[in-house]
Amino acid sequence: MAENTSIEWAHHTFNPWLGCTKVSPACDNCYAEAWAKRSGQVGWGPHAERRRTKTWGNPVKWNRQAEAEGKRYRVFCASLADVFDNHKSITHEWRNDLWKMIVDTPHLDWLLLTKRPQNAAKLLPSYWMSRGLPSNVWVGTTVENQTEADRRIPHLLKIPARVRFLSCEPLVGPVDLTAISNGWW
Repeated sequence: MAENTSIEWAHHTFNPWLGCTKVSPACDNCYAEAWAKRSGQVGWGPHAERRRTKTWGNPVKWNRQAEAEGKRYRVFCASLADVFDNHKSITHEWRNDLWKMIVDTPHLDWLLLTKRPQNAAKLLPSYWMSRGLPSNVWVGTTVENQTEADRRIPHLLKIPARVRFLSCEPLVGPVDLTAISNGWW
């Protein structure tokens, strides 16, 4: 669970909890599942309990550093999980702690990447959905092929985030995004 990351679009990774379940072809070669199997730190799949991490102090430290430097750091949240996973072992308390952390770290841009954008409206605070997410929250979804682009992008567009983005990796088939500019979604 790296504090700093070599992911080119993020400065840090933060995992509020660990574990996930495969939901699409993009999950077939999941690096997080491979890490989980190698490390033995967490089970994987629909029957495996998610495990809360102990690294919650890191974002506070990064926020102080970003403020002191006059910079913004991008934090990839849940690189070893899915923040919108609706697994029963992820409690409301865990989620509320994450939402509070995000609000309390205004010098960090939180990148919430999901394969489950359809769950966002149920799992985000209701006042965020009605008034808009905090300005430091970016929400993205993985689109590995046209089927998933057609299924996920309409849900992503309903999330009132200042920044929404797509991750097209792994790209397992062609994706035509002209429907977005044509207003089809």
